[in-house]
Amino acid sequence: MAQAVHEQQRREELRQTNTRLTAPRHIVTTRFEEHRKIEGLVQDRTVPDFYGCDRLWRMDTAYGRIQMGYHPGKGQSFLFATIKTSVLDTAAAAHQHRLDERSQMRALKTGTPNTVFSARRRPGSAVLLYKAENQPWSRRSLEAYLRRADLEALRKTMPFLEYSEAKRLEQTRDERKALEEQVRQALAQGNREETAAVRLRQRSLSWEQNALQAVLARKQAQAQMFFHRLNLAFDGQKARMFAYYRRVRALRAEAAARAAAALNSEGTNRNDNNDADD
Repeated sequence: MAQAVHEQQRREELRQTNTRLTAPRHIVTTRFEEHRKIEGLVQDRTVPDFYGCDRLWRMDTAYGRIQMGYHPGKGQSFLFATIKTSVLDTAAAAHQHRLDERSQMRALKTGTPNTVFSARRRPGSAVLLYKAENQPWSRRSLEAYLRRADLEALRKTMPFLEYSEAKRLEQTRDERKALEEQVRQALAQGNREETAAVRLRQRSLSWEQNALQAVLARKQAQAQMFFHRLNLAFDGQKARMFAYYRRVRALRAEAAARAAAALNSEGTNRNDNNDADD
């Protein structure tokens, strides 16, 4: 009974993984000159010498959103992934917009306060991944994050990066060898019932092996295409982007130097005036 339950759970996990891998995708590549913000990412604008992040690439699926951006202050590209289904309570915010006018009218008529709806994000529904090394995007860029078990957003938005099926595939191969030995023993003993039960288990195991191999092949192909698209979106405009932000830094440095010189000059004039008064 327990074995049947575990087998059913594994089949359900494979079905969910396959559904995520085959979900429709909408991909948008953005020029950095547009200075599109990363949707859902809140930056601290109080830091000195603030730079806003530019969105370069976005992929939307039915399960989440992946955005690649560039942080000019750090000089690094990054990925920002968010789960979309049943996690981001955007329905509450939309409900607030629809009821806003009605609530205000009710407040004017009866004096009752407006109904407040909040949209909160569940912990683990978003993940920010920086690429520290100066190399093209690859699975190696995310290996440090993949070893963490609490990155739910990474597993659901980028399921092609996790190869947990490989371990299960090795287990099924060992189980299949053991079942072949059981079949030989049952045939030697003339036990037809046991032979039929073992052969039934072999057919179920063969189906699981084929499903695991198909999922792994699809994951490898999607991971290769995913990183290829990321690198195309970044490499196609990085020369212009780097040159643009070099000019911006130079202009900011000149402005800061002029402001410092003006401040020093103002302080010197004030001291000279004080000396003259004395």
